[in-house]
Amino acid sequence: MKKYYLILIVTVIISCNNEIKSKANPSNSKVEITLAMNKNKISKDWKRVLKGRMSESDLDSVSEIERGLTLEEKQWYDLIKGKEKFWNKIRDSISVPFEDIIINDSISVLLGYMSRDDAFSSGDRTVCFDLTSLHRAYGEATKPVNSNRIDRIFSHEYTHLLSKKWQEKNNKQYITYKEQILWDCLYEGLGMYRSMSTKWIPVDGELSDTASDTFEVLYPIFTERIIEIMTSDNLSKDDEIRLGKGLSRGSMKKKWGALPVGVWIALESEGDDRNLVDLVNKGPYVVIELAKKYLKGEDKRLFNEAFSKQ
Repeated sequence: MKKYYLILIVTVIISCNNEIKSKANPSNSKVEITLAMNKNKISKDWKRVLKGRMSESDLDSVSEIERGLTLEEKQWYDLIKGKEKFWNKIRDSISVPFEDIIINDSISVLLGYMSRDDAFSSGDRTVCFDLTSLHRAYGEATKPVNSNRIDRIFSHEYTHLLSKKWQEKNNKQYITYKEQILWDCLYEGLGMYRSMSTKWIPVDGELSDTASDTFEVLYPIFTERIIEIMTSDNLSKDDEIRLGKGLSRGSMKKKWGALPVGVWIALESEGDDRNLVDLVNKGPYVVIELAKKYLKGEDKRLFNEAFSKQ
C-alpha cells in the first residue's frame, strides 16, 4: 500500500530531486484561472479557443446558448479554481525535462463548456478545461479520485505549452508528414507521461500488467503505421488521415502513438526527470530510438529491420 501511494505522488508531479535548484519562473508569471463566460454566454476568449476545433455552425450555435453553469459544472469549476496556488507551485517541476525553457508570461486557464474535449491547450500560454466534458468523462468532481486526476490533466496540458515553447526556441519547423507524425508521438507522449494514472506507470523498470496487456494490441499498430509512414514517399491525403487516426485521440487503450511513447518516457526517466533532458532535445526522431529499444518480439524485429540504418 505504501508503494502504491508513493507512485501516486510521483505521478501527480514527477518532481525533481531536492538537490536541484529549480529554474524559477518570473515572480510576475503565474497561473490565472478564469471562468470563460459573460452574462450566461460563452466569452469571446472561449469562442476564440474553440475556433478551428468546431465547425463554424456548431460554434455559432454554442455562442447563442444562454445559461448558467449546471450544478455538476459548478463543482468542477470549484475544484479547478481551488488548484490555482498548487498549480503555480508545480510549474517548475513540470518544466525539468525542458531544461532552460521558461514561460515568462502568465498562464491563462480558461474554464468553459459545451466543446468536445475535456482539456486542450491553445497557443503558447493558454490551458482550457471544458466543464461539461469533464463531468461527462469523469463523473462528479467531488469524487476523491478527481482531485488527483485534474492535477495530472493540468500537468499534461502545461507540458504541451512547454513543448511548443521548446519548438519555438529551437526554431524547429516540422513540415513533412513524417516529421509531423513523429512530433505528434513525442508531443503527446510527453503529455501522456504527465497524465497517466498509476496503473500505467512502470515499477522497477518493468511494465505494469495493464500496460503489457494493452501493448499486445498497440505495438503491432504502432509498428505497422510508423513503418508505412516513414518508408512511403507517395502517401495520399486519405492515407495520411487513415494512418494518423487514433494516435492520441479516443479511449486511453487505443492511443497507439501517445500511450506507448508516454510509457517509454516513464521508463527512460527512471524516476528522475533530469534524465529526460537529452531525450527532449533530440526532438521527434527520438521516437524511432525509443521504439527500437522497447518494442517486443516480432514487432521489435520488424521495426529494427525497417530502421536498421537509423
